[in-house]
Amino acid sequence: MPDIANIASAKKANIFCLLVAIVITLVLPLRKEIWYDETVSILCSKGISHETPAQFANATAINSATLNDLNTPKNVFNATVVDNGNGFLYNIGLHWFTGLFGNTLTIYTLFTQACGIVALIAFFALCTLLFGNSIFTALAILLFAADNVFMGMAHEIRGYTMGVAFVILAAIYFYKFTYQNPRPFHLFLTGMFSVAAILSHFLSVYVILVFLAAILYAQRGRLLSWRNIGALILPICILGAFFYFAYSGLQTMGMQNHEIQAKNMNAGFNLPEVFFRSLKFTDLNFKAMFPAFVDNKVVYVISFLFVIALYLFAVKATADKVKKRNLQLLLLLGGSGTLFLAFLSIKSGHYTALYFRYYSFCIPFSCLFMAYTMYVVCNSPSINQFIKAAIPAFIIVPTLLFFVLANRVRPDVQYNHHQVATEILRDNVTRMGVPRWRDAFLVQAFLPGRYKIDYELNPNDPNFTLYKTNTVEKIPVIKGDL
Repeated sequence: MPDIANIASAKKANIFCLLVAIVITLVLPLRKEIWYDETVSILCSKGISHETPAQFANATAINSATLNDLNTPKNVFNATVVDNGNGFLYNIGLHWFTGLFGNTLTIYTLFTQACGIVALIAFFALCTLLFGNSIFTALAILLFAADNVFMGMAHEIRGYTMGVAFVILAAIYFYKFTYQNPRPFHLFLTGMFSVAAILSHFLSVYVILVFLAAILYAQRGRLLSWRNIGALILPICILGAFFYFAYSGLQTMGMQNHEIQAKNMNAGFNLPEVFFRSLKFTDLNFKAMFPAFVDNKVVYVISFLFVIALYLFAVKATADKVKKRNLQLLLLLGGSGTLFLAFLSIKSGHYTALYFRYYSFCIPFSCLFMAYTMYVVCNSPSINQFIKAAIPAFIIVPTLLFFVLANRVRPDVQYNHHQVATEILRDNVTRMGVPRWRDAFLVQAFLPGRYKIDYELNPNDPNFTLYKTNTVEKIPVIKGDL
């Protein structure tokens, strides 16, 4: 009979860890700066694309009312498609969120933090599905919240964390449909959350493909019932309609890839480098943290072998078929980014696909895999107590240490447009000069919607020019454009 007191204590510890993770998500970063990709999301959410400056090519002055007229849901969609079609659900969500709460950098960041909190709560639910009321839910949350990629993306004004949240939500209903109760409603929610993940960020598709393969394998006899087919009609129609109307964005993405290929043609490309780069990210995702402290290819291999050895050790430690199946599933989901992104890199002939942000969508599952292996090992009567204590310490201590060290680094200022917007509001500036229209668009994105200001184009002056009541102030434009 289960110990009720221990179950109650585990529940409290799990909820406490979840709350701590939420607080960390809200508190970090200690200082927020933005970089180029974030400015793209910010401008797209205001209906402005990289083609918008051409609309004002013959103008020497525009006002805030003109720019506010661009800030419509239709233009958000159009701007997203012009960019490359990726991240529409995030951009439109950011559009509505800032429309309700304001245009400060804090509010922009808060939208992503809210997505991070949803991801944490969904992760908590997924862990409870797998662990029940075990204390290992708290351990999984600790690993996930201390992941620098997840926590970094939870503060970046991009669609990664929204995609992660929807992927985890899809995973909950995928697991219920595939392995517990194959209700059409569970399949419908799996489909809807999967589509939402893809529309938040296209690369989340590599996790969705694993869901699809597992469903086809485990439920192949039931999947083609009329009720299950009906459950997938709406998700498929939504996805099909989006790609139909956003097809030009996919063409843009293809052209962008060809441009990257041309730039990297003489840089050298080889398969061993793809292998080792992929291996390093895989090690860090699975919390074999040695490469974080010793950047060496031999260390990459040793760390990867540690993950495989831990998997084999856990499989041997249990005779439970469900636990073995879950270990295999989580290993595949956690490694799905490695396989997919390595394939993209090889196919495209450059290393751009091997970018730490792109692994965001498999990280919840790699963290959950490590927690699940510890859950299996620590609940095995055949394993001695020293090993049961050593394995968690071997994983948790380096993970927390790297998390602390990484968050001591302060970001450089790559854009000062939000600081300039703050100064405009403080001194009630109603006229300013900018060297490029993009600078005006970005300053406008940080001003209240009803604030009135005139922008003048001064292409020969690299500064912001603020015309204040009694003086004219010049502020150098800081821009980290690619």
